[in-house]
Amino acid sequence: MPIRGINLGGWLVTEPFIVPSLYDQFPASAGVVDEWTLCERLGQAEARRQLEEHYATFITEDDFARIASMGFNHVRIPTGHWAIAPVAGEPFVAHVSWQYLLRAIQWARKYGLRVMIDLHTAPGSQNGWNHSGRTGQIRWLNGTDGSENARKTLEAAQRMAQFFSDPAWKDVVPIFGVLNEPAIYHIRIDKVLDWYRLSHQAIRNASHLGGPFLAYHDGFLGLEPWHGFFSNKSIYDQTHIYLIFDENLVRMPRDKQAQLPCSAWRRMLKNATRIASAPTLVGEFSAATNDCGKYVNGIGMGTRYEGTLLSTPMSMTPTCMNCSCAHLENFALWDDGYKAFLRSFVEHQMDAFESSSVGWFFWTYKTENHVNPHWDYLLAWEQGWAPRDVNVRSYFCGDGDPDEQ
Repeated sequence: MPIRGINLGGWLVTEPFIVPSLYDQFPASAGVVDEWTLCERLGQAEARRQLEEHYATFITEDDFARIASMGFNHVRIPTGHWAIAPVAGEPFVAHVSWQYLLRAIQWARKYGLRVMIDLHTAPGSQNGWNHSGRTGQIRWLNGTDGSENARKTLEAAQRMAQFFSDPAWKDVVPIFGVLNEPAIYHIRIDKVLDWYRLSHQAIRNASHLGGPFLAYHDGFLGLEPWHGFFSNKSIYDQTHIYLIFDENLVRMPRDKQAQLPCSAWRRMLKNATRIASAPTLVGEFSAATNDCGKYVNGIGMGTRYEGTLLSTPMSMTPTCMNCSCAHLENFALWDDGYKAFLRSFVEHQMDAFESSSVGWFFWTYKTENHVNPHWDYLLAWEQGWAPRDVNVRSYFCGDGDPDEQ
């Protein structure tokens, strides 16, 4: 049975595009754009109060029961390093989320689900994006404190993996994501490869009877740098696949977008498994075909779709000329044809990914008040652009490659 999973994004590591109300309590001028600045601005006592309320209400036991009823067999839970190995001087609320993580794993056990724990953050930030805990510079393996931050990250990963390799937990936590989305193209690759080797050895040495499968992210490098690197049978080569970050794919006609998973993406995954000498796992994908969602690129960052993205000093050409994001995220205006397209795109991804890798996790289970519908599986499930049961689907890729027919 392939992994058919759902991410619990924005829960134990908050993200503005998933839980915007935590961030909208401040004006844009306050500069509250990530969990670091949120906790810094609130102060420890208020940050703890607000985050604990969020942890207790955003995901509950009812959600785990519903996820099981949707047919999923795994959940992936992004977790911050501060849950188990807080760093002195950082403003994050330490340890509290760990108790909610353990509670979630017990719920997963109760409803027959398996869990992938994902270390989503690193001291110093491994990619400079808000979901690493801190936006801005990459200080993991980079800069004056880069080596020390990498050592602290390894300590967090080792503690997590060792804890969940205990017989009391290992049956329900078979996979551990060692570090989410390091932006390796901004870091010396030899340093990252050395850290991957070191972390694998350290985690295996510390784990009971080998511990969980370890999932290592490909770092957005493509396939070639990983040739023969992942040769251990207890490793997954983890990749995340999104259409919205490639402007050429965004410009494709819908019928071509719907078939893309069955052609280029399926070929890519098959090649990845062959080149990396390890099974490939799709840790994230979505229904999004543009980046118009609220705060998808970060607070105040603009969009590629309209040519307003601020992450580059140069002006951008809009992905869609003379187009506007206005109303594109208002799902009440979506017609049956668009919903059918979304369902075909989602189900083709599911079929392509599980026929060319060990499986997949959709990003994400829900967004607050359904603010970002292309990323909100619960809404898609309720409204019909996702299957009622992920094991009973209407769209399949077939045996051939559409590009070769």
